Amino acid sequence: MKGFLFFFLFALSGVVSAAVVSEGNSDLFEMRLSSTAALRVGTFDQPIQVAVHFRPGGQELDRRQSDAKFKLRVETLESTGGCRGCDLRGADFDEADLSDADLVRADLTAVKLNRAIMTDVDLGSAVLFGATLVETDLRRAKLIHADLRKANLQGSDLRGAYLLFANLRKADLRNAQLQGAFFGGADLAGARLDGANLTEADFETALLESSDLEGAVLCRTILPWGFEDRDCP
Repeated sequence: MKGFLFFFLFALSGVVSAAVVSEGNSDLFEMRLSSTAALRVGTFDQPIQVAVHFRPGGQELDRRQSDAKFKLRVETLESTGGCRGCDLRGADFDEADLSDADLVRADLTAVKLNRAIMTDVDLGSAVLFGATLVETDLRRAKLIHADLRKANLQGSDLRGAYLLFANLRKADLRNAQLQGAFFGGADLAGARLDGANLTEADFETALLESSDLEGAVLCRTILPWGFEDRDCP
């Protein structure tokens, strides 16, 4: 076959399949690329048909392809109580005992930690975006700079927890136990705190814009606008 087909490819994530048909002959090319691509077809002496199919890849596909490594990270956490900086997105730790675990900078996006025991855990700079921690025991947990946006913490026990500069935007803290918790510089904009026990909790430098405090227990609670003890016995 006269002529040629020239592909110029760069930065494309996924798989490209190209079918070239000319005078009854067909060739199928499949290439794995790394991010975005440009395609250029050279000049042919005879008419041809070119069909290009792109099957996207992405981080989720890459993670699924490394299930063995993911399983190893989970086993490491469960056996040693530590997994600094680990990618544990989507893992299921419901009712697990992770007390004293070292999870600094770990990616725990969308993990399930319902009714887990996480007393004294270190989650500094960890990402828990969209995580579910319903009725989880987080007493004395260190959550400095932790990302808890849209996390579900309903009924969780955060007594004595340290949440300095934590991001809790739109987090659900309904009926949570927050006695003595420290929220210095934390962002709780749009968070739900209705029914939560805020006795002796410190929100003095926290952002509480649009937060729902209806029905929350306020006793010796330090709020940005002052000291509140309306619910003290």
